[in-house]
Amino acid sequence: MRIKLKNVTIKIKSQSILDDVNMLIGAKECIGLIGHNGSGKSVLLKAICGFMPFSGRINVMGKDVIAGKQFIIDSGIMIEQPDMIGYLTALENLQLLADLIKEVSTKQLEEVLVQVGLVDCKGKKVKYFSLGMKQRLRIAQALMEDPAILILDEPFNGLDKRGVAEISELLQELKIQGKTILLTSHDERQIDALCDRVYEIEGGHLYCVS
Repeated sequence: MRIKLKNVTIKIKSQSILDDVNMLIGAKECIGLIGHNGSGKSVLLKAICGFMPFSGRINVMGKDVIAGKQFIIDSGIMIEQPDMIGYLTALENLQLLADLIKEVSTKQLEEVLVQVGLVDCKGKKVKYFSLGMKQRLRIAQALMEDPAILILDEPFNGLDKRGVAEISELLQELKIQGKTILLTSHDERQIDALCDRVYEIEGGHLYCVS
């Protein structure tokens, strides 16, 4: 199993957000999390990545996650719609991030832009992008290191019907290639066909609904 959660509890200012969460996710699996706004979907993703304190155990790719110390490895992350720099182009935004890693070539970045349907806009400044184009670029950022695991918070936000279909097809292809995908959505119908299992967060608890 690539992701293991055992008895995970998350509290914010003594208020319990999630209680005793258990989950196993393997390779070639896409798992969906649904729930109303504020239910704890993004909070759980942050804990899995090591960005938020928790009790219990989270293990990713054989290594325990420790909040603020040992972060998730071999992963592409998109949580709460990270901002891109408006006066830079799509390619320049990705290059800026790639420079921090120093392991991603311009050719690889362009290939990722092809995957998300933005290669024809690679030289366009992001401030002129539509909401859907910005969302595609955020997904490209998560993909650019070719990670084994994708953590995607509301990846279909801002996408039109065509965009949802294209990104769903891309994620399906990535799953077949062996990726592990954990994503959230407020709409179960949007992700039901894509996901192997869908869990709902309600009242601080995790329930498998499909």
